[in-house]
Amino acid sequence: MKRFLLLSLVALFFTFPAFAAEKESAYERVMRTNILRVGYCVWPPYQIKDPNTGALSGLSADYMDVVAKLLDVKIEWVEMTGMGTQVEGLKQGMYDVVVNDGPYVFSMIKFIDFSDPLFYAPVYAYARSDDKRFHSLKQLNAPDVTFVGLDGDLSVDLAVRFYSKAKLDTLPAATDPGMLMTNVQTKKADITIIDPGSVTTFNKNNKPGLKTVSYTPIAVYPLGFSMMKDDGKLLTLINGIVAAMHNTNAVDPLLTKWFPEKNDVYRVAKPYEVKK
Repeated sequence: MKRFLLLSLVALFFTFPAFAAEKESAYERVMRTNILRVGYCVWPPYQIKDPNTGALSGLSADYMDVVAKLLDVKIEWVEMTGMGTQVEGLKQGMYDVVVNDGPYVFSMIKFIDFSDPLFYAPVYAYARSDDKRFHSLKQLNAPDVTFVGLDGDLSVDLAVRFYSKAKLDTLPAATDPGMLMTNVQTKKADITIIDPGSVTTFNKNNKPGLKTVSYTPIAVYPLGFSMMKDDGKLLTLINGIVAAMHNTNAVDPLLTKWFPEKNDVYRVAKPYEVKK
């Protein structure tokens, strides 16, 4: 019996490093490899992927170029399978952070942490430009109105919260987000809830396009990075980078580049005042 216990302790001692390695945090992995793995979803103009070359552009790509230089790390992009999958992807260690993420579905706040915002995105209810039925948001909460949304996205979450009397058609999370606007344009649905930056991009090539039902946003979301809740060091690191980007005026020129229309996105207010 004593010999058995001794052998068990020896085996446990030699297998302990393997158990310890399994508990490596995302922060520790980034420090060890000098690589930051970034999860993203294709969603113009935030994330654009060339269908022929696979090259990435858009706001996220420009942001991460700045992050790579500030942190002196290599960026490794990992495409997500769709909206709402970031919790499982972060949990499985498929990527360290998700870019341009926010609490699109408020229940996610229980499972992941969000960095300080790089900017804020308002979202509105959009109808067809030639649809003259709707003049206020109150009209949308009716049985003869059909919303369209993506599973795991705010387009479903807000429709359910505020327009429960209306019909709701949902698309799989992996669906091209452009289909939200296409379904409204082609009269498969009446309304979708989405950000104006996406609609501005859509309307350039799809006439007559969509219009807001009201100039009042249904919600405003802070957008930055998301990561696992138990990795406080990584959250501190990313918040430091977000602050550095704001403090060196790296954010505003990129927002102007990708969102030229006024108030398609909202800037973060400066935490200081300059006396004149």
